[in-house]
Amino acid sequence: MAGRKTLAITDRQFEALRILWDRGPLTVRQLMEHLPRGDRQPYTTVLGLLQNMEKAGLLRHREEGLTYRYEPTVSRQEATGELLRDFLTRFFRGSAEALVLGLVDTQELSPRELRDIEAKLKGERAGSRSAGNNLPEGKDKSASARKRREP
Repeated sequence: MAGRKTLAITDRQFEALRILWDRGPLTVRQLMEHLPRGDRQPYTTVLGLLQNMEKAGLLRHREEGLTYRYEPTVSRQEATGELLRDFLTRFFRGSAEALVLGLVDTQELSPRELRDIEAKLKGERAGSRSAGNNLPEGKDKSASARKRREP
């Protein structure tokens, strides 16, 4: 994979992409309305973020009169897949098994989630690939959510 450019996305950029994936193309002001309360930024800051994302090839814009409407050029699945591949390569030498075992060891995966993974793998081996995003919409992986889950 030499020569392949790695997709690098900051937390703020990923939040903007997440909003655009969920809501569709938005103007700067519309995007600002959907930012989390604690992450409200001045208009020029958000505009600069979107312009930098466009230069990086993450977004494109369409002119609508005097305003621009921004939309992602990369799908959620493409972005998360690239970031996961890079993470696996850098931290686990490409071993998905080492990653999963690490998640089990640190109790980040519940027995139910492991059963779900096993069922998905069995289904794919049988030739029934599921389409679309592999992560459920709105799935909260925060530490507090992990502590509350049941096996």
